[in-house]
Amino acid sequence: MNEKPARPKIYDNFYEEYCGNEVRVVLYNEKIINGKIVEVRRYWLKVEANNVVYYINKAWILYIQPLKLVRK
Repeated sequence: MNEKPARPKIYDNFYEEYCGNEVRVVLYNEKIINGKIVEVRRYWLKVEANNVVYYINKAWILYIQPLKLVRK
């Protein structure tokens, strides 16, 4: 009878926004990786750049800059 309205899902990251897009990942040690974010986990990003796969711990990331956005 008294059905509660569905709450919108709250995400703990922006996975839906940047997964599958070309990005520039700037790390704490000033290293820059340009590539495509393939997968995101709780503490890790999987970035593919020039046929090399990088597993990056999120704690080392200063910022992620989109290079080319592909809207889904």
